Amino acid sequence: MALSRTAVVDTAWELLRTYGLGDLTMRRLARELEVQPGALYWHVANKQALLLALAERMLASVTGPASPADLVRALRRAVLAVRDGADVVAVAHALAPETLPPSAELTARLRADGLDDDDARHGALALVRFALGSVAAQQTRTAVSGSTPEQDSADEKDFEAGLAIILRGLARA
Repeated sequence: MALSRTAVVDTAWELLRTYGLGDLTMRRLARELEVQPGALYWHVANKQALLLALAERMLASVTGPASPADLVRALRRAVLAVRDGADVVAVAHALAPETLPPSAELTARLRADGLDDDDARHGALALVRFALGSVAAQQTRTAVSGSTPEQDSADEKDFEAGLAIILRGLARA
């Protein structure tokens, strides 16, 4: 297989999903692709750029729901579905907070709901960061002590309660 950006991202995606972020190193990625580590940098500038590409892949399906709440729920589901997904998206979000899905769409939907530009932008960032924090807490707990249906249900209820509070506050803005 010829080395390409697609091959690098595809292999990194499989490593992330199988082993987690802790085992996704550029050296390991190069070993999996049977190339020298330096060859990777022709296709991704650095590990942060690789994580941004992985986050974009993870969030590609997070678009189109009817409301800001549905969009944030879709974000949470997409990130929860990938081992260490919250950590990957948090790094990518720090690098591209307003261009990484679903920030721009959330901002537009909040504007359509009557918020001014600044409040819509800040509201979208707050919603994304809340969802990522919720997922990070759940993924950390699961990694440390395992997952139970009861705890997962409690995490979901806590997320929904917090989401409702944030959205009520934005509606008042």
